[in-house]
Amino acid sequence: MADIFFSIPDLRILSYGTTIAGGVLLWILEGLFPFFSGQKRRDLHARLNLSMAGLNLLILLPSGILMAFVLEWSKNVWPGIGMLALHPLAEAVLIILVIDLWMYVWHRLNHETAFLWRFHSVHHSDASLDVTTSWRFHYMEILISEMLRLPLFMLMGAGIEHLLLYSLLMTPVIEFHHSNISVPRALDRLVRIVIPSPIMHRLHHSRERSEHDSNYGSMLSLWDRLFGSFLMKESLDGLRLGLDHESDSDKQRILALLQRPFRP
Repeated sequence: MADIFFSIPDLRILSYGTTIAGGVLLWILEGLFPFFSGQKRRDLHARLNLSMAGLNLLILLPSGILMAFVLEWSKNVWPGIGMLALHPLAEAVLIILVIDLWMYVWHRLNHETAFLWRFHSVHHSDASLDVTTSWRFHYMEILISEMLRLPLFMLMGAGIEHLLLYSLLMTPVIEFHHSNISVPRALDRLVRIVIPSPIMHRLHHSRERSEHDSNYGSMLSLWDRLFGSFLMKESLDGLRLGLDHESDSDKQRILALLQRPFRP
C-alpha cells in the first residue's frame, strides 16, 4: 500500500517531521493566541512534558522496530483484512478506521478501569493544557498499550506502513485538539464534525468526572457520537482543568508523576 504514494522510509520521515513541525508551530501560536490566558513559565511546563515524552521514546523506538518485523512476518501467516482482497487504498482506509476505533476503545478503558486510570491520570493531572500535553503519558501506559496493540494489529493484518500512515494523519489532530489556541467557535463547530475539536477536548480535561469521562476520540469524532460519549457545552466559562489533589505544583515534577500510579 505504501508504495502507491510513499515508501515506508518516506512515511517515517513525514510522520516524525509532521509531529515536530506541527508541535513547534502550535506552541508558537498558543503564545500568540491563547484560549486560556495567563499561563506562566510555558518553557518549564514544556520541559516537564517533553521529559516524559523522552522517557517514552525508550519504549516506543524498540517497540516500533519489533512491530515492523512481527507485522511483516504475521501477514504471511494470517492476512486479516487482506482476505477481503480489497484495493490497497480501500484496505488502508479500512485498517486505519479499525485502528482509530481501537484507540477510542483503549482511551475509554483507561477512564473506566481503575487500574488503567492510575497511569492515565498522569496525563489528566496537567492543569496547563497545551500542545505538549499531547505527548505527556506515564511510561506504564505506553508499555501496556504497546503490548495490547501488537496482537490486535496482527489480527487485522496491518502492516507497518498502515501504522505509519495512521500516525501521520492522527498525530496533528491530537496535537491540535490538545493545544491552547483560541479557535473561532464557528471553526470549532465545523472541524468537530470530522475530528475532535479543541473545545471538545478541553471538556475531556475538565476536573468534573461527568465531563472528563467523555469525548474519547483520537482522530475521528465519529466514535463518540456513535457510542454515546460525545459531550458539548456552549460555554467553557469556569472550566477547571487537571485533577483535584493531583495538579498541585509539588506533584507536577517528573519524579512525582512517575511515582504517582504506585502511591496508595
